[in-house]
Amino acid sequence: MAKELDSDRAVEANDDDEFGFVGIAEKLAPRILEASKGDGMVIGLEGRWGSGKTSLVNFLRSELKGAEAEKIHTITVAPWLNGDAESLVNSVLEPIADVLHRIESEGATPEQQAGVQVAENVSQLRDLISSYGSQTARKLAPVATLAGYAVPGMQAVGDALGAAANVMENAAVRPPTPTELKAKIIERIRALNVGFVVILDDLDRLEPAQAVEVVRLVRSVADFPKVAYLMCYDRDVLADALSEGLKVKDGGLFLQKIVQLTFAIPLPEPFDLRTHFRQEALKLYRDVHGVDLAGDALGDLKSGVDLEGQGLTTPREVKLALNGIRFTYPSVKDDVYFPDFCRLHLLRRTRCSLQRPNTRMRSLYPSSG
Repeated sequence: MAKELDSDRAVEANDDDEFGFVGIAEKLAPRILEASKGDGMVIGLEGRWGSGKTSLVNFLRSELKGAEAEKIHTITVAPWLNGDAESLVNSVLEPIADVLHRIESEGATPEQQAGVQVAENVSQLRDLISSYGSQTARKLAPVATLAGYAVPGMQAVGDALGAAANVMENAAVRPPTPTELKAKIIERIRALNVGFVVILDDLDRLEPAQAVEVVRLVRSVADFPKVAYLMCYDRDVLADALSEGLKVKDGGLFLQKIVQLTFAIPLPEPFDLRTHFRQEALKLYRDVHGVDLAGDALGDLKSGVDLEGQGLTTPREVKLALNGIRFTYPSVKDDVYFPDFCRLHLLRRTRCSLQRPNTRMRSLYPSSG
């Protein structure tokens, strides 16, 4: 029903796409797949908060899923859920190792069997990645206090892992260094017919130190061939976090060193946002009153939405305005004029300095009484 609150969750079903994200995903997915077949690429999917980045990512993931037949696998990571460098490194490398393990378990195809010990190569590559992830995490852990920012609990973890790394480095039999492991991984990835698309979502939720660690991970730790990274973020927010974490003037310039290609999410047309708001508002009125809004009131709603809705810029703003109406209107329906009530909720979203509306207000439309 229209009066049910919208949880503002990202859209996943094609039928729920109201702003053309499915079409964007269909056109963008093939280009991302091409990027995963080369020497590695970092792609930035940029969009303001509330512009629908995660919804677009959901549709992209569906489009990319079919590429597994081409031996290209999609992995999604939410770095803001990982509290330390070790889990961050492993959250990227372990899924890659898991995919390789699955390939090994399924066995090589007849075409692959004609090659050079594919199963053995896959097994060795999986083990190399697991070892590399473990060692790299130990190296990154002491950097958790980068630029003076301490992640809660990370100092003790960093000290412990750092001590463990020192013991290994001083052992009589030295294990391969991360640099040596990485060189072997790159060599074997090039030899295998397998690629990866790693989606890093919600990077604009990261704290400064975490943001720095993520871009360092992508740039230096896991920049393998046949691996394309899709980083999703609000450019201004992430750039500010990098400026803070690195103590540099312009975090956006640093981001340019990491991201080789950017794609800005096209915002819906203001007309489409206003149309969606008006349609949902009319559904709500019908649900509450049992009849359609008509006459002068319908005209007042249309003109009010056209006027105040000009400031709408993102789907989230529409959802928030509608949720405010859905939550309150059923309780005050006998005390307010519905078109005015909708107009004031739009004003609250588009002009944030406006105070909470008084539900017992006079009509904004003198002709409506």
